[in-house]
Amino acid sequence: MTSILTNVGAISALQTLRSINSDMATAQGRVSSGLRVQYAADNAAYWSIATTMRSENMVLSAVSDSIGLAQAIADTAYAALDTVVEHLDAMKSLFVSARSMEPVDITDFSYYSSTYFPDAGAEKRVDPKYAGSLLHKLDVDMLQHIMAINSAVDSASFNGVNLLAKPKDGVDLDDAIAAKFVVGYAQGDVQKLNVASRDLVLFNANYASYGTVAETENNTGILDGDINIKAQMPDGSWWWTSAPIDIFNSTIFDESHDNVGISVIYDLESVIQLSGFTRDSAYDHFLNEFDQKIQSVVSAQAKLGSVQHRLEMAGDFNFTLMDAYTSGIGRLVDADMSEESTRLKALETQQQLGIQALQIANSNSENVLALFR
Repeated sequence: MTSILTNVGAISALQTLRSINSDMATAQGRVSSGLRVQYAADNAAYWSIATTMRSENMVLSAVSDSIGLAQAIADTAYAALDTVVEHLDAMKSLFVSARSMEPVDITDFSYYSSTYFPDAGAEKRVDPKYAGSLLHKLDVDMLQHIMAINSAVDSASFNGVNLLAKPKDGVDLDDAIAAKFVVGYAQGDVQKLNVASRDLVLFNANYASYGTVAETENNTGILDGDINIKAQMPDGSWWWTSAPIDIFNSTIFDESHDNVGISVIYDLESVIQLSGFTRDSAYDHFLNEFDQKIQSVVSAQAKLGSVQHRLEMAGDFNFTLMDAYTSGIGRLVDADMSEESTRLKALETQQQLGIQALQIANSNSENVLALFR
């Protein structure tokens, strides 16, 4: 049946062309965006999973930044510890050199530190005999190493975090956390690596403010406190000195036995002579105690190295996890560009054929005119 009111062929061709155009729009969208699931309407389940995993990936990216910051903090502290150990070793060498030198008579109490003998008065004057000795020259060199260690610890700060120095805050060293590093994220929980202050703090500004001896000892940083010498008397008996040797403290620039600052060797020689100890036994015990401080710093460096390794592993795992998430998202929503380009080319051909079919269908009504001629 031929009708000029209803062209069934044109309607059919038009429906086909509309379908082809819709498929072309979909294919073009996939080619231009690279996604086969771009909106929830494309595939609600895949879109929902992909959106959630993208959110997780953003969190993991923030975790990676946090790990990078933590690594910078740890690396800064480790570099400072390297410097500290270097200067401690140099100080130990100076102590060994001092042990082999001739002692200087410094038993005049008027020149001795008022820290140990308050009756000597607050003024600390220079002992002229000691000031001209080789031991004094070692003391001058010693002070430079002490100041360098203090400077290294004070400078071991990155983004306001210093793992080696604890500020005066009244918090017990055993209860304090030097840093809390974010190392992971899973199922809504942030995973942290806590670094204990006890493991790394060289100087604790709180330790001297406690009332009891036990509290003070429990809050002593690795290089805080003094060295109490046990040495032999000429009669063969062994005694502890009543005047411990203080090396590192917060008042280093205020101490002045020789006009340049703290004089550790001067204090050690004074304790030996004023206590009547044999010099070799006193130096041996002092060096043993000092070496323990060095080993404690080395242990702290080893613990910090473990923290660095943990952060490195966390960073590697986090990147691997991000890559896995990205790959998984891609499998769900990414378009196969080879397939889409082939489909688009086929749809272009179908579109051309559909247009021709519509033209043919529309031309049928024109044939009716020939019947009326």
